[in-house]
Amino acid sequence: MGIIKKEHVPSGSFRTEKKKPLVLQSFLGTCVGVALYDKTSGTGGIIHILLPEPPSEITPESPEKYASTGIPMFLDELKTMGVDFKNLSATIAGGALVGPVTVQDINLDIGGKSAEIAVSILKKEKIKILKAETGGFFSCTLELNMLTGETTIKPVELEYQGTDSDYSIPSRDDIAETIETLQPIPQAALKIMRMIRNDSHEISDITDELSKDQVLSARTLQVSNSAFFAGRVEIETLTDAVLLLGESMLVQYILTAAVNSYYNQAGSTGYSLCKGDLFFHALGCAVASEKIASMTKAIHPQKAYTAGLLHDIGKVVLDQFVARIHPMFFREINNRTNDCLDVEKKYLGTDHCSTGAFLAKKWNLPISIMETILFHHTPGKAVKHKKTVSIVYIANILMSIFNTKFEMGKANMEEIETALDTIGLGIADFPLLIDTIPLEIFNSNGIKL
Repeated sequence: MGIIKKEHVPSGSFRTEKKKPLVLQSFLGTCVGVALYDKTSGTGGIIHILLPEPPSEITPESPEKYASTGIPMFLDELKTMGVDFKNLSATIAGGALVGPVTVQDINLDIGGKSAEIAVSILKKEKIKILKAETGGFFSCTLELNMLTGETTIKPVELEYQGTDSDYSIPSRDDIAETIETLQPIPQAALKIMRMIRNDSHEISDITDELSKDQVLSARTLQVSNSAFFAGRVEIETLTDAVLLLGESMLVQYILTAAVNSYYNQAGSTGYSLCKGDLFFHALGCAVASEKIASMTKAIHPQKAYTAGLLHDIGKVVLDQFVARIHPMFFREINNRTNDCLDVEKKYLGTDHCSTGAFLAKKWNLPISIMETILFHHTPGKAVKHKKTVSIVYIANILMSIFNTKFEMGKANMEEIETALDTIGLGIADFPLLIDTIPLEIFNSNGIKL
């Protein structure tokens, strides 16, 4: 039998196909997945639902991500492909309470509500539900074999098997030595950040500094023209970038290109489940932070974007050690009773927040960035920049609980109400904040440098 290709259906989207040697797959945490298949015509697909319903009566920009609007669209698509609903069978999965569970998780019950709406719509259309495994505390994958119509629901944790092995906790010298072996964020990017921070520059100063680093210049242009930032006109030179993007957007792209190179030094057997996923998590946090800052006007959106982009830089350093003890580290960090920082300290002698703050000091990053890196899991400890830290903390939670593909360990919800209050919001606004998640990031095909 030939190799059957697997394709990922990202959050907030659906995929339909005719009978072929293909497996559609969705990684589900709080999100809910619905697989539909008609064995008579060999037609079916998966929808990966992010939220129960739109936060307002206004027609949403991305109706596919809501159960109430996305499932009807999914069904309409199947109908246009010739499917008779009486021949359809459904499998539902996801809607878990992922990570350390708090009262806020239980009260919001986002996954549970999405699953209820999905079941209600399917029953109304008299579509047979063969299997429904929703709720619980563990991430899972939902797969649909487009050749046979067979569906499988598999806990993510069971995909990584291993036994404990001898290891030693790395010393400070080990970590310091690792930092020296990693390629840092380019000096040109750090200098441009300092220019912006000190507000003592012209746009020509930025482009002059950027032009000194040909590699970073090329990568900045690639980011400018990437699929993730699609919708802008083609940019071929730095002059074009200045004229067409403006200073704020240009700086954003420079930092994105620089951080991409740094994060990509992490492998696929450490924190990330796939190569490059630390970067995509960071980019998602950056975009969500920028949107939250714009929505609340708590801080300047560009500052929020930069803080979100850099919040996990310590993981790149520790990733080199996590890879050596991956199986047992993975098991323990995904235990819903364990805090990821405590597990890091147990196995590594430190955590990614402290390690990242050390890097921030070494690179002379702004205090606001340093505080964000150090306290993005514990925003209540922030001293001077609580709003910045709170925004990135919230963005980190959004990216963590609604996506299981990119990295191990989930954000802790214990300080969510305090963080929301810091930026003038309440727990009732949380579903609205979920709309800030950049769905295109879940496709992980947007930027390739």
